[in-house]
Amino acid sequence: MDNSKSIKSVNIRSASIKKRLLISSSMVTAFETFLKRTIGKEVLIVNTNMGIEVYYYSKNDYSIFIREGVLLYTLARIDHEKLKFVNNLNREEVCRNFCETLIAFSQYPQIFLAYAKKFIYLKEKNKSSRYVIPILDSFFEETLKTLNETGEVPHYKKIEKTKKRFQKLGSEKNIIMNLIAEILLKIHSN
Repeated sequence: MDNSKSIKSVNIRSASIKKRLLISSSMVTAFETFLKRTIGKEVLIVNTNMGIEVYYYSKNDYSIFIREGVLLYTLARIDHEKLKFVNNLNREEVCRNFCETLIAFSQYPQIFLAYAKKFIYLKEKNKSSRYVIPILDSFFEETLKTLNETGEVPHYKKIEKTKKRFQKLGSEKNIIMNLIAEILLKIHSN
């Protein structure tokens, strides 16, 4: 692993009492594509009613660029004065912020469950990630383990069920891809 590179994040929250998506799901896809073209493939956006988390793996600090991008993508929908930005520029800061967020969400079982399911989904969707997903997944699993040991993890069985479902889907997808590859190989050898 290149030591000059590190996982970084920009977390955006709204000071508004109403909890809603800051960016629509379709806009998140466009925004993530935009960021990947500039920063590189190792970008992940977690978009929830609680805010937006942008994680990236780079030696460069893109926090101002991401902030300006968020402001542009939320221009018509949000009062920018109510947005709070927190930049985490190294692995330790990202870990602390990510884990503190999970622990805070654990006080609200439905929010925690929704966030955990979203993270599991994004982990599956971004399987090809070599840095961001493995790093965040280690933070996620460690925090779940800690919360489980203290008996404070809400919906633990539902979260485990969701993980297993995605693992099963992933293994079924691999079987199908292997069968397709085998069929194509046989077709080309004739």
